Amino acid sequence: MLPNQKLSYCTGILLVLLKLVHTQYEYLEYPLGYPDPQQEQYSPPVLAPDTPRIQLRLAGHKRKHNEGRVEVYYNGTWGTVCDDDFSIHAAQVVCKELGYQEAVSWVPSSKYGKGEGPIWFDNLQCTGKERTLALCPSNGIGVSDCKHTEDVGVLCSDRRIPGFRFVNTLPNHVEVNLSKIFFYFLLCLLAYRVPVGAFGLF
Repeated sequence: MLPNQKLSYCTGILLVLLKLVHTQYEYLEYPLGYPDPQQEQYSPPVLAPDTPRIQLRLAGHKRKHNEGRVEVYYNGTWGTVCDDDFSIHAAQVVCKELGYQEAVSWVPSSKYGKGEGPIWFDNLQCTGKERTLALCPSNGIGVSDCKHTEDVGVLCSDRRIPGFRFVNTLPNHVEVNLSKIFFYFLLCLLAYRVPVGAFGLF
């Protein structure tokens, strides 16, 4: 294998690793291939100034884009939601806040794997009509006696709300450990004895 071919091979591995990380988390926009809405039918919620600003995402393993562990971004940190008193009404709020038309079901006991960070919501008592999960009665944000073995997950309909756009401008991404990915990339270069300078790194 020629040096340029080896470099291309390692670069390909790097891109695959980054893609795998990205696909573990909920897309911010419509799924690839989803037709653009013909009309803007979505009206963003008008929230009171004292309403806690949160961002949701679906995460976890062995899942499609419309299902996963419910994760909440609040106060600069991603956390999870406990399955205590969770219901299809709470799942409905989650799915609609993420731009899906409705919830299909929900699953307890960390089916999509255990999350990390704070458990932001516990004993949610949603009616299903709240415009954000932060408006559902609960123990209070960050007040929980749960463990991550109780992280809840949801399955949303794959039908999107026409015209939906995320209201919050909070980051909705996982903090990727780029040092580890870069380490594996260097291992590939060393394995094929590709000069590191060929990539313009040093």
